[in-house]
Amino acid sequence: MHYSHQTAEELLLIESFIHYCKGAPEADVQYWQALLRNYPDQQPEAARAREIFHVMQGYPPVSLKAAALERLKESLDAQETDTSETVTRVRRLPYRWMAAAGVAVIAASAFLLMQNPEKHIIHYNTLAQTGMQDRKTLSLPDGSEVLLSTASTLQLSDAFGKKDRNVYLEGEAFFTVKSNTNLPFTVVTRKAATTVLGTTFKVRCYGDDAQVMLASGKVRVEADAAAMELQPGEEAVVENGAPLKKMVYQKEEMQRWINRKVEFANADMDQITAILKEYYGVNVRMEKRPAGKVMFTGIFHDQQLNVVLDAISFTNNFTYRLEHNEVVIRF
Repeated sequence: MHYSHQTAEELLLIESFIHYCKGAPEADVQYWQALLRNYPDQQPEAARAREIFHVMQGYPPVSLKAAALERLKESLDAQETDTSETVTRVRRLPYRWMAAAGVAVIAASAFLLMQNPEKHIIHYNTLAQTGMQDRKTLSLPDGSEVLLSTASTLQLSDAFGKKDRNVYLEGEAFFTVKSNTNLPFTVVTRKAATTVLGTTFKVRCYGDDAQVMLASGKVRVEADAAAMELQPGEEAVVENGAPLKKMVYQKEEMQRWINRKVEFANADMDQITAILKEYYGVNVRMEKRPAGKVMFTGIFHDQQLNVVLDAISFTNNFTYRLEHNEVVIRF
């Protein structure tokens, strides 16, 4: 079988690849899974294409012409050479991290241009970034408030408060949005987009999982080709590549997260890992498994990650270290 290597942009013009991104029909999914196994050098571009697709929660029409693709390339070339504008940031990010976090934003803007050539590319600028220990309370130019969780980044569009109220979130944040019927407020993540007029809600997106929890008001959530509206007490969830689904959550759960009240009740290692990921946005990796059973009970009120880990490690006799967004444990 002969196969010619294709770019992410070219893959997104193939109808069966779009079906693969959407997860149906099964025949197309199996075809592309087999092809990518047989041609591993194509996997990086396929992964980039899927990321672009999921950022946009949709796909360009199969009839998209080469001229539109050429306009995209010219626009991106122009964007790369235009260095006249200086961006002011709350905190300067390392270049490699910024490049990785910005891929989805640039890709999303590129496909907006392909589908609407007459519109300008949306530029996002980093407003704030948090580390593994910190949370930040932010006031946006429109009067909205954001509680930015640990290991998270928030970016604002250039036109925020003027032509739109678009933000891009990597990680987790609680939003209290000031009402403005003329400018809807949209939170974009790599897996979903949430649009509101004025409300309070929490958005979480780490890796391939996303969650939107509504506290008050009303929101519309879009992911891939699906969309739904939420009422207070409802959440929209995307996890493990499954379709968008609606669920109900306990209001106390939201309040505990806002107050960062972390509770362990006879928690084993799996439960400890899940709680640390929920409240601090970190993954846990064990270099060596414990010989015996791990158990921990305790309550922490708005404590940093290292304080919680110190307590758990003391009672269970292990050491740990923090690496990027990961806790490495050794028993």
